[in-house]
Amino acid sequence: MKVTIKDIAQKLNLNFSSVSRALNNKPGVSEKTRELVMDTAKKMGYTPNVIARGLVSRSTKTIGVIIPDIINPLFGEITTGIIETANIRNYDVFLCISNWESEKERDNINTLQQKQVDGIIIKSVSDSNSAILEAVSVPVVGYESWAVNNKFSSVSTDNIRGGYLAAKHLIECGYRKTAIFSGPENSSSSFFRREGFIQAFKEYGIDLDSSRFSKAEYNIKGGYTLAKEMLKNQPDTDSIFANNDVMALGVLQYMEEQGIKPGEQIGVIGFDNIRIASLPQIQLTTINQPKHSIGRMMLNLLLDEIKNRTENITYYPQRTLLEPELIVRRTTCKV
Repeated sequence: MKVTIKDIAQKLNLNFSSVSRALNNKPGVSEKTRELVMDTAKKMGYTPNVIARGLVSRSTKTIGVIIPDIINPLFGEITTGIIETANIRNYDVFLCISNWESEKERDNINTLQQKQVDGIIIKSVSDSNSAILEAVSVPVVGYESWAVNNKFSSVSTDNIRGGYLAAKHLIECGYRKTAIFSGPENSSSSFFRREGFIQAFKEYGIDLDSSRFSKAEYNIKGGYTLAKEMLKNQPDTDSIFANNDVMALGVLQYMEEQGIKPGEQIGVIGFDNIRIASLPQIQLTTINQPKHSIGRMMLNLLLDEIKNRTENITYYPQRTLLEPELIVRRTTCKV
């Protein structure tokens, strides 16, 4: 059973207000009493009711984080940046997983508001949830959300630039018949990566065959299925740009099964630079996102907004774009 302030007061034969002041380090009790209360609370296993305390202070020192999944290491690394920074700033984190389901994401948003978090960081799965986020009563910071809703702050890698770097590398390697494997239709990041990729080919005066543009879910199965279909229907395809590393792993899996050597017969490039991409048996060429920095920046932006709102200071949403970086490995040629 949870120990309460009332339990501690009864054990020490003190009044409730004296125990409360001692636990919250407020004046009105002697140092001897404060030490006695703190020692007794520790022995009894007392933990403060953060939500109840928040009703008084108007701050629970907690933030909510909603990510689409925990399978993709990208979100794990970003979340690590959030949690480590939150710990430094003395905040706790409630983590929710939407599983790429809009309805589940809406439930997550409602749950976090019920827990009275001070703010929310989110990677939304759908543009359709934008209106719900606008109605949230606490500050919100999004990952890759500015294109959908510029009413709250956002941090993102420059996806257009990332797509451009990927295309430029493939062109300089000599690839011309490139397939683009994009994520779901409602993915703004996928759209911008494809746009940047196409832009580079136009600048080099090279035509891209739109019949080689395909879409699937952002997972291994999606990449595997698209590779199987593309290389069966258009076997002259000489390179593949997968819009994230997890899809690229699916492409590499299919190629391994077919005895196709990446980087020698067909070039493969991903996006994100998840840690597994650098393993010796994979060595995936990719576009790096500064994942830990993204998490840290989102947390700091959120806490700035929480502070400004508390102090009635006008806060204007900010868009932070981070520079991507080309990482060349074994799955493409080295220019």
